[in-house]
Amino acid sequence: MSATPVKRPGGVTLLGVLVIISGILYVIAGIIALIAYAGSSGDLTSNQRTFILVPGIAVLLFGIIELAVARGLFRGSNGARIIVAVVNVLTIVSGLIAAFQSGNQRGTSFGQVVIAIIVLALLYSPKANEFFSRGGTSANPTTY
Repeated sequence: MSATPVKRPGGVTLLGVLVIISGILYVIAGIIALIAYAGSSGDLTSNQRTFILVPGIAVLLFGIIELAVARGLFRGSNGARIIVAVVNVLTIVSGLIAAFQSGNQRGTSFGQVVIAIIVLALLYSPKANEFFSRGGTSANPTTY
């Protein structure tokens, strides 16, 4: 007997799209850093070139991971949901710490906290809970 189809909630779709956009931007930034690294052979010292290469690779890998997480969100993967939740809980913690340590960026820090709370609310809404509890069985399957 197969699971009853559950339509993917709009909030989960929105989060998936935002994660895709973020992942694409990270991939582009990583590629730009690697191009800058390749073009800087004579202009910079070895240490300076390393400070371009290492973050460039890290950003590129982070973008690829984000794209994989987005795919998991679309498919109803609890692993992807947990990754997004953990990142947002860490964002809340770091945002609160930053808000109380630096007076200049208090508004930005609280803004990050609010956005992370909204993401968690969308990720753990009753409809999202049902979607993820069924492993993402969707009434409208897509090929993400």
